[in-house]
Amino acid sequence: MEKLSNRAIISRLYTSAEHQLEEANIELDSWSHWYNTLQAFTIPEKMVYVLVKMNQTVTNGGFVEFYESSIGIFAPEIIHALNQINAGATAEIISNSLSIVNPNGFLDESYKDHVFNIQLSEQQRAQLYTFDIRYDQLHGLENLEDLLGGFLQDYLN
Repeated sequence: MEKLSNRAIISRLYTSAEHQLEEANIELDSWSHWYNTLQAFTIPEKMVYVLVKMNQTVTNGGFVEFYESSIGIFAPEIIHALNQINAGATAEIISNSLSIVNPNGFLDESYKDHVFNIQLSEQQRAQLYTFDIRYDQLHGLENLEDLLGGFLQDYLN
């Protein structure tokens, strides 16, 4: 059997995750249905979904978009997934951004409630922008597609 490329594996798993979310008919007025649906995914589907969504939102609109689009509710899972694929520098950036959006240190459901409909202040936006710059500087140093794809190749075989 021919070995699939990293991009092909990631694309297939992401498409599967998106299809499951569409089938679940997620209501976007609550984080819990979206979050709980994702918890039923396979480990590879969940990892691919959260990492691809994180990368898409940060690349398109920075960490402000990451949090204001509510993808930030998955920040703890994203940090865990990044550490699993050995993307420690990216994980550190996400982890450090949490102190800006979650200065009270909320955990679990309280964290998700707080971040789901967050309205960032101008000060928070400015602080998050510094993480956008750090994230952009990782280009070429920590290739998430290669790291995730390599992890998935090992995991699935």
